[in-house]
Amino acid sequence: MRRPDTLKGQLILGGLVVGLLLAVGYSVLSAHYFLRGMDNMTRAHMARVADDVAGRQGGALPEDLRKVAGYHLSGDWQAMPEAVRRVFRDAPGEPGRLYKQDDGNGLQRPQTFYVAMRHPTPEGSLFVADVIASSPPAISPANESLNSLMTLLGLGMIIAVGLLGALLWWLRHVSRPVNALGDWARGLDAQRLAEPTPDFGYPELNELAGLLRESLCSAHEGLAREQRFLAHASHELRTPITVLRHNLELLRRFQQAHDETWSPRHRQVFARMERAGTTMKHLTETLLWLSREEGLAPPGVRVDLEALLDAQVAELRYLLRDKAVDVELDTAPCHLTLPEAPTRIVLGNLIRNAFVHTWEGRVVIRQRGSEVRIDNYQASPKTAEADEAPGEVGFGLGLRLTAQLTQRLGWPYENLPEATGHRVRVVFDARDAGPMAEQGVS
Repeated sequence: MRRPDTLKGQLILGGLVVGLLLAVGYSVLSAHYFLRGMDNMTRAHMARVADDVAGRQGGALPEDLRKVAGYHLSGDWQAMPEAVRRVFRDAPGEPGRLYKQDDGNGLQRPQTFYVAMRHPTPEGSLFVADVIASSPPAISPANESLNSLMTLLGLGMIIAVGLLGALLWWLRHVSRPVNALGDWARGLDAQRLAEPTPDFGYPELNELAGLLRESLCSAHEGLAREQRFLAHASHELRTPITVLRHNLELLRRFQQAHDETWSPRHRQVFARMERAGTTMKHLTETLLWLSREEGLAPPGVRVDLEALLDAQVAELRYLLRDKAVDVELDTAPCHLTLPEAPTRIVLGNLIRNAFVHTWEGRVVIRQRGSEVRIDNYQASPKTAEADEAPGEVGFGLGLRLTAQLTQRLGWPYENLPEATGHRVRVVFDARDAGPMAEQGVS
């Protein structure tokens, strides 16, 4: 029988087992006390007859066999009927104890019952015995056994059905407030949290409801604080980023007016500043969008995935300075319509993580169509402390951000550790991609 998995099934099964055990136990106990009661009645009746006979004798016990009220009485055990002496063999030894025997073998109904007792009197012991012949059954033993078995099975079924009905009624009575608690907990929102906790009829359920309400209130307050922080952060971050971008625009105009005075080094530094400002703007917008449960995804633009990978690798090569690491970049032309900021964040985090955590070996970046795979192979194992570049701590947060972004945008993402390094795979699912999206797919 399969073990029930639900609490209700466990309660029903446990109640039935306990109920049947109690029914069987009390049935056996009732039969035992019934037989003891019959023995006590027989012993008391035999003692009363013996006292009456001893009183009539005037102090002398009869040596011969006498039959009074159906009982055989004598002061001499050898005077008892031969059938009684053959069954008991020895005379009853313990005064006042009822000795019983029958001619059954345990499988058939006995035909004759024998009882005997030594009754103490002031003049000595008086033996009392009785032979009880069983009346012939009106039906055959086989039918009688079958009827007895059917009676026991019927009683067992009646008890089981009664217990099951009582348990179902009790479970229904108890489950109502439990179901009400579940419905109340599932329907909790900000408005219902402000209302008083309902009464569920039991102190334990009321206490549990109070704990749930307190926990959800704490979580709601924390979420409200987080939303307020994000709102403030949105305003406070956008202002300095806007100021920075406006000053970069002024600097660009100055550079255009005085182009002959700007060296290639100056132009390279200015280009990096522009890219960093744009990245900060996109990163702020993406993080604010990611923090909301609902909201439209960032708008999609035409992205050259091959050029974006080349640019990210070039910007992050400084992380491989003083490292014996070879970078293999294998790309193919591919244009997709993607939200640019999340795409840059995902690729930047993955490439940065591969560069930071590879001390000696090679990093293979392969792009075919919308699929990008990054494998880093360690030539020799390093501890986490030795493997971490200075100033590059905390990229577990970057990987968590990558996982959240890919999940939110529906991009397939895998991050698998291997014996010699790490393997990362991401597919930029571009549902709105144009005809060029399939270029370069191998």
